[in-house]
Amino acid sequence: MSNKILVVDDDVTSLDIMDLILEGQGFNVVRATNGHSAVEGVTDANPDLIIIDLMMPQMSGQEAVRQIRSKGISVPILAFTALDDPSVHQDAKDAGCDLVVTKPCSSKELVKGIKGLLLNS
Repeated sequence: MSNKILVVDDDVTSLDIMDLILEGQGFNVVRATNGHSAVEGVTDANPDLIIIDLMMPQMSGQEAVRQIRSKGISVPILAFTALDDPSVHQDAKDAGCDLVVTKPCSSKELVKGIKGLLLNS
């Protein structure tokens, strides 16, 4: 059985790229296009890992992570962000993210981070 990954990003092109990368590695991908739908659907999706963009309208990735963690959901969360700012990365970790990866990165680097988180969960 393959691991299920919930990918949260407001950019549909980014979601499509993540689908290609992750499904190519044998992962089952579930998508959410904003923080609200991720928070509302995370229990039903029952993912093994969450990948979330930090910069989204209406609800930031950090706020979505806080709300997901407040539900008692303890799966690994990887923040995937274009912001290469240590304070933003720390805020993501403080919100409950286990790893922060800066865009752009190689698919190899992304998959390595995902597999590391899954292995240690």
